[in-house]
Amino acid sequence: MRESLSLAWSLNVPAIPVTTQPRLVYLLLEVKGVGGPAALPVNLAIVVDVSDSMHIRLVTEEQFRVLAKLGILQEVLVDGVPAWQSAGIPEELLAILPRKIDRVQDALRAAVEQLRPGDRFALVAFAGDAVTLIPNSPGSEKRRLLSALEGLDQLQLGDETRIGRGMRRGLEELRRGTSPGMASRMLVLTDGFTLDEEECRALAAQAVQQRIPISTMGLGGEFNEELMIPIADQTGGEAYLLERAEDIPRAFAQELQRAQAVQYRNAEVKLRPTAGVEIRAAFRVRPSIAPLETINEGGSYSFPLGDLLAGEESALLVELIVPPRAAGVYRLAQALLACDDPAGGMAGLKARADIVAEYTADVARAAQEVPQVMHVVEAVSAYRLQARAQADLQAGDVAGATRKLRAAATRLLEMGEAELAAEMERQAADLERSGRADPGRTKKLRYETRKLTQKLGE
Repeated sequence: MRESLSLAWSLNVPAIPVTTQPRLVYLLLEVKGVGGPAALPVNLAIVVDVSDSMHIRLVTEEQFRVLAKLGILQEVLVDGVPAWQSAGIPEELLAILPRKIDRVQDALRAAVEQLRPGDRFALVAFAGDAVTLIPNSPGSEKRRLLSALEGLDQLQLGDETRIGRGMRRGLEELRRGTSPGMASRMLVLTDGFTLDEEECRALAAQAVQQRIPISTMGLGGEFNEELMIPIADQTGGEAYLLERAEDIPRAFAQELQRAQAVQYRNAEVKLRPTAGVEIRAAFRVRPSIAPLETINEGGSYSFPLGDLLAGEESALLVELIVPPRAAGVYRLAQALLACDDPAGGMAGLKARADIVAEYTADVARAAQEVPQVMHVVEAVSAYRLQARAQADLQAGDVAGATRKLRAAATRLLEMGEAELAAEMERQAADLERSGRADPGRTKKLRYETRKLTQKLGE
C-alpha cells in the first residue's frame, strides 16, 4: 500500500521580528511519501552522438607519450575536439584502444539488459544527420534490441553535429510508445557543440508541453553546457557532466534506474501568498538545484516538479518578502501539491498545506535560525554566486567575477565543501592572474554546484 503524499514546509526562522520594514524569509517545501515498490513502466528514447569525435581512440597519458615519441602519433582537431591521428600504429595495438562510441555501446547493452518486459525503448543516432537505429520497441525483445546495437559504431551520418535532428526523432519515437500509464523520458548524449541550437531549444519547449523530461549528458570538455543544462532544467530532467568516457556506463545505468523509479507524474506545487506577501524567486533544490520561473497568474504561482521518483526527495526553496506586522501568528501562503498517480488510477492527486509564521518582539527568539533550511539557503547562495560570476565574465567584468567566485568559495568552506571551495578559489586566481577562466574548470564548477543539496538530503 502506498504511503499518502504530503507537503511539508519549514521557514528559515522560527519567528519573524516585529519591525517597521519588510523582511526576506525563505520557505522550504518538501514532498513526502514517495516510496514503495510500485513504479511505472518507462518509455525511454536514447539519443546519442556518433560524429567523428566519438570514434577517437582513447589512450592514457603514458601511452600517448610513448606513441608520440615513436613518431606515429600527431595531435589534430576533430569537430573542434583535440584528438590524435595515427600514422602506422600496429593493428594489434589499435584493437585494444577503445573509442568513446565503444563505451556508449557498452552502456546501451547494459541498459537493454535492465529493461523490464513492460518498458519500451528507442535508440536514435545523430551527427550531421539523424537515424532511428531502434524504433520504439518493447523491453521484452532484448535479443533483437541487443543485435540492433551492434550497428551503432558503423553509422556514417556526416561530419557535423546537429543535436536537434536527433531530438526530433527521439520525440517522435516517444510519441509512438506513450500511454497514460507510462513514464516517458529522453536521454541525450554529446561530446561537441551543435549547429542547430535554436531548434534544440524549440524541441525542449515541445517536450515541456508533452511533459517529457530530457536528461542531458555532456562528455569531455568541448560541449555547450549553456544549452545542455537549460534543456534539462526546463524539461525536468537531469544534467550530467561526464569527464571521461569510462563514466558513460555508470551514468546510463543511473539514469535508467531513475526512469524506472517514477511513481507519480506531472507534479507541481501551487503557491498562493496572502495579501502583502511577495514571491521574489524560487529554486528546485532536490534532486538538484535549478531556477524556477515565477509567474503570477491571478495571485497564484505554479512551480513544476515533473516526475516524482521512489527514494528520491523532491523539494523547492522560495524567497518570500513578508510585510511588517504586529506580534501574533499569521498565514503567509497556501500551498497545494498536485500530481497524477497512473499506477493508482488517479489523476489530480492533491495535498495541501497552510504556511503560517509567528511575528515576535522577542529579540533573542527572532535572531534564531532553522539549520535544516539555512543549509539549503547556503547551497543555493553558492550556486547563484557561481552563476553570477559566469555572467560577469561573459560581460567582460573580470573583477566582478573574481569577487563572486571568492564569495562562493567562502560559502562552500562554511558548508564543509573544501574540495569544491579550492576549485572555486583556483578559478578566481586564474582570473586575477590572466583575465581568463579555465573552460574545463568552469564546466565542473557549474555542474558541481548544482549538486550541493543532494548531500543535505542524505
